[in-house]
Amino acid sequence: MAAILMGAYANPAVHNIFYSGSGRATACERLNALPHWDWWPWPVQGVEGGGTTLFPLSLGCPPRRTSEGREWIAPCIGEPSQARALRMPDIYEGRTGAVLRNLQQAADATPPCRQLGPVDVQSPLGIAELLWDESFYLALIEAPAAVHVLLNNITEFLIAFLREYQRLAGERLMPVAWPPIWATGRGTMIADDTMSLVSPAMHAEFSLPYLNRIADACGPVYYHSCTWRKPHFDNIHQLRHVAAYNWNPGNSDDSADIMREFAGKAVLAPHVVLNMHKDNDVLALNHQPPFADECMFLEYLIDSVPSNGCAYFAFTNMVENKQQIEKIYDLFDKRGWSPEQRLAKI
Repeated sequence: MAAILMGAYANPAVHNIFYSGSGRATACERLNALPHWDWWPWPVQGVEGGGTTLFPLSLGCPPRRTSEGREWIAPCIGEPSQARALRMPDIYEGRTGAVLRNLQQAADATPPCRQLGPVDVQSPLGIAELLWDESFYLALIEAPAAVHVLLNNITEFLIAFLREYQRLAGERLMPVAWPPIWATGRGTMIADDTMSLVSPAMHAEFSLPYLNRIADACGPVYYHSCTWRKPHFDNIHQLRHVAAYNWNPGNSDDSADIMREFAGKAVLAPHVVLNMHKDNDVLALNHQPPFADECMFLEYLIDSVPSNGCAYFAFTNMVENKQQIEKIYDLFDKRGWSPEQRLAKI
């Protein structure tokens, strides 16, 4: 299974269909009894501390708690002069240092784990947004030079950290924190969720160059942005060293258009969640008959994969719904795309 999946990343223009929910147990005992219900080859050892707050906490944001008690941060920048003056620490200081030591401990464990988990890597622009207060987007217009100083420093810090993370994990690295698709070896995910919050021109200035610097230094890149719109397609095409593209089909333009546009360049990896068939952008498709559930919507996505496209569908909370995940598995199995059927042919 691992060899088949890595072959798909190497040859994304070959038509293939895969799916996974991180290898987790489902709500369906029949599927859980299978040797593999999805395409996740083996367990991955997580590394503590590598969530979304990792880089903001490391770069000076004070810790906070959400109303649900989850770890979060408060901004540490309120004006351009603070952005210019913000010190980038050594990667072995603070939270990044703790995460690297946790990774080293996991790498040295006996018996050795087969694969070591990734961290959540936000884009430099996304990290800058978390560091800055509510005046951040105004600063893009009024103080672009200060923003670029900050973005440059964040990018250099990220590259230094990711290179060390890759060195410590070696070939056992799992490079994808999101979406829940499987891969192994060198690379990194990048979450570029600020893309939909700025114009294509602003994204080309304030995000794309820094993403490509990370891709050149630490790629291949498993690229995520929740919302994909056609005006941003040209920028996405300019991303270098992309192994997989991920988007939220419930909060983007028609996934059929996205897959036609980007088929063959990298693995197409949209994620599917419960009740996505009710999301506004899905309803706007005016599909007839209307999508009754996620399985019906997923079938639309499957049928939209071009002949020169490789798709890897990522399931999240879908695995918690017995009826839906069983219907979805049966849909894939009927088409001959279950792991058992595919592996039996090899």
